[in-house]
Amino acid sequence: MIQFSLQSLRNYCSKRQYKGYDLFDGLNSRLLKATPLYRIKMLRLAWIQFFKRSPLNLRPITLVPMGDNAKGLALFASGLLKTGDCEESSLLFTRLKDMTCTGYNGISWGYNFDWEARAFFVPKGKPNLVTTVFVANSFLDYFDNTGDEVALKLAQGACEFLLSHLQLFENKDSLCFGYVPGEEARVHNANMLGAALLSRVYIHSRDDRLLEKSRKAMTYSVNALREDFSWPYGERYHHRFVDNFHTGFNLVALFDWMKNTTEYHWQKQLEGAFRYFLDTFWLENGCPKYYNDSLYPIDIHCSAQGVVTCLRLREIDKRSKEMAKKIAYWAIENMQDKEGFFYYQKWKWYTNKIPYIRWSQAWMFYALSYLIAEGDK
Repeated sequence: MIQFSLQSLRNYCSKRQYKGYDLFDGLNSRLLKATPLYRIKMLRLAWIQFFKRSPLNLRPITLVPMGDNAKGLALFASGLLKTGDCEESSLLFTRLKDMTCTGYNGISWGYNFDWEARAFFVPKGKPNLVTTVFVANSFLDYFDNTGDEVALKLAQGACEFLLSHLQLFENKDSLCFGYVPGEEARVHNANMLGAALLSRVYIHSRDDRLLEKSRKAMTYSVNALREDFSWPYGERYHHRFVDNFHTGFNLVALFDWMKNTTEYHWQKQLEGAFRYFLDTFWLENGCPKYYNDSLYPIDIHCSAQGVVTCLRLREIDKRSKEMAKKIAYWAIENMQDKEGFFYYQKWKWYTNKIPYIRWSQAWMFYALSYLIAEGDK
């Protein structure tokens, strides 16, 4: 069932050359950009949120083009490596090499659209931490499979970008990486993803600076873990929610950091937070809850990251491996279209079936590839 699902998804995505629409690409509308309304911040925010929430895909009629998304391509490339297809993955890595941002130290990647959030506006071509980390990790996957030194150097360049442009503060015990250069929001999954990347590159470089900075960043976010082992998304008032897939990011980042550094003094916190994740965010049949206190929206991103989290941490809780399969089975049965793509969200009264290339397809491609490659180990 999983093999058939993955093959159907791959057929769908490869026919489109791994291009597509994104959840947040509404501001790429040529129609909107042709009017003075584009210059109004609140209009941009409302526009992008309307596109995100609408179950009708308005992008074709508002002239939003399909495009390459660096994070999506990185997930596809890593998934292809897990299936043993180095040839097709290398083609995606070639595209990623041509998508780097300019004007910053090191090497970085961003999104292929203007992005308006409550906290900040990020223009197309401006790098961000999360995209850069996922692309860098995909190049490290490629290096691990092929020994290509260029791929390792690109990942090292990504670390230089983080250290040069994204340190919000640092003291003798901790530091926090920001999401976007010049913005001050402190978001734990971004900070921990950055720390995990530094630790992974440290394995190859033995640069003690990377180890020290990564330890300080991880310290900052582990200290934010609450007594019940829940992890708030961030530090600002409207960022204090606890949700499914960002918790999964945090768990994988902490687990990977400890493996990479062989420092296990946060084992208790990791085990407690993983128990919280398994006990809080899933129904018995593998259906994901979005928040710790709410089922809806049922989001495919939660399913994909749930599979990845359970597989990566399977040595910590004996429920993990079977839970990964259960999550995948539920997603395939309830969220995959007969054309092969996965739906975005289910609500109580309707399903949003827009086939987002990064949010839905790339993530499920990576998760299913990982499950096939690692599920029986």
